[in-house]
Amino acid sequence: MNVVAILKNTFLKPGYMLYCTCLIFIVSAGQVKAEDITSGRLSPFLELSGGQMLRIGLQDAILMALERNPTVTIQNLQPDIANTYAKEQRAAFDPDLNITLNQSRSKLQRFLGTRPEPVDMTWDRSSYTISLSENLPTGTTLSANASMTGSVSSLYTDQYSGIVGVSVTQSLLQGFGLGANLANLRKAHLDFEMSKAEMKAVAEGVVADVEQAYWNLYLASEENAIQEQSLNLAERQLQESLERVTVGKLPELELAAVHAEVSTRREALIDAQSRYEQARLRFLFLLNPTDQSFWSMAPVPLDKPFLPADTLDVIDVHEQLGMKYRPDLIQARLALKKGDLDIQQTKNGLLPRLDVFITMGRTTYSSTFNEAIPDPTSRFFDASTGFTFALPVPNREARARVLRAQRSREQMDLSLRNMERLVQMDVRSAYIEVLRSKEQIGTTRVTRELQEKKLAAEEEKFRVGKSTNFLVLQAQRDLTASQLDEVRSMVAYLNALVNLYMMEGTLLDRRGINAPTDT
Repeated sequence: MNVVAILKNTFLKPGYMLYCTCLIFIVSAGQVKAEDITSGRLSPFLELSGGQMLRIGLQDAILMALERNPTVTIQNLQPDIANTYAKEQRAAFDPDLNITLNQSRSKLQRFLGTRPEPVDMTWDRSSYTISLSENLPTGTTLSANASMTGSVSSLYTDQYSGIVGVSVTQSLLQGFGLGANLANLRKAHLDFEMSKAEMKAVAEGVVADVEQAYWNLYLASEENAIQEQSLNLAERQLQESLERVTVGKLPELELAAVHAEVSTRREALIDAQSRYEQARLRFLFLLNPTDQSFWSMAPVPLDKPFLPADTLDVIDVHEQLGMKYRPDLIQARLALKKGDLDIQQTKNGLLPRLDVFITMGRTTYSSTFNEAIPDPTSRFFDASTGFTFALPVPNREARARVLRAQRSREQMDLSLRNMERLVQMDVRSAYIEVLRSKEQIGTTRVTRELQEKKLAAEEEKFRVGKSTNFLVLQAQRDLTASQLDEVRSMVAYLNALVNLYMMEGTLLDRRGINAPTDT
């Protein structure tokens, strides 16, 4: 009998047995196999899970998943994409520089005075223009320009002119004010914030999945050990019954029930091994290791279930946290702000177009190029001012846009109120489950201790002939069930806490992970 078998036959508590087994495997030489981690018996799934052991703690598993999980990687790009739209909208208020150079030459004929024959003529024209314009969020358009034109012909006097001027156009009704002109930029910024909230929701979902998968893997491993222990008890009972039949202290008819029980518990062990394999695959899928043979890895949870010291506050505190930090609620509130901007923007479209403009310029004339450079102090000038007015009749398109924005905003407001109620219900429901599972921990522990005493008593009575195989096997089944309930209650409590923290949107903060909205 090897050392592992001795340990399993000596210690009945599954947690201690698993710890000792893993400890021996760590210090032993040779490759660690999956069947050594989950069970001392040969697993029918050995070909699927006979790879290297992966010893990992909960925090490391979370960080590995966040770093390598494809869903997180994909979603992590979304805030950057949304930020490009904000930069695109900001570009509407960037200065615009234009430079135009034009040179042309033509040869033509002209009739001069009373001469019957046309005169050949060459004409060279040149034009150089530079302008700078910018749209301001107030609805103002500013532009400044400088240009030079030249005309050289074979008939006329050479002429050059330079112009420098400024122009200001101000919207007085439609397009006036920061609200209407910054609406698209503000909506782009809200989209950016919404993408960060969505990223936080995805990250929290991955963290919750990893934590629950981690504890479910631990639970599956413990169930495996408990079911094997239960099978060992049934086989030991069968051995004792065979010995009593041999000496004539027990009728052979009693063996049928024991054989049936052994077979039943072997079925239960196979089911437990199968559940472990499913939990193992789920955990590895979330971690997404880089090793090509990762599907056959045997992960070993280093952390054991524990009772956190600071788990629960009063329900109102958790509800307030949910109303403040829940990512989907944050997104809904940001969407409502976008609805307000839509209404503000579309209402501005109902107004007629009324713009006032002022243009002023100075002109320089000369017969040479150098003397025609634009001069702001020139005594030759031109100035103009005026208004432009436009009103679509009956302006159906703008009215339809306003109505659509108002109805959409009403929908978002109703959705937000309903979502707030859902968040309150989610938090309270998760809180109730935490309370239930926490109370179950102590109860299941007491039940397991009593079932151990009950089994010991039945076995002692069986040895002195005052009990039957049926009662002993029933006591064994009750002990197995109580052991399973105990470990399940602890894992259920930890999973319930994870679910509560996720429902209130604080899971990342409680795990010491910076949320995207905090970066």
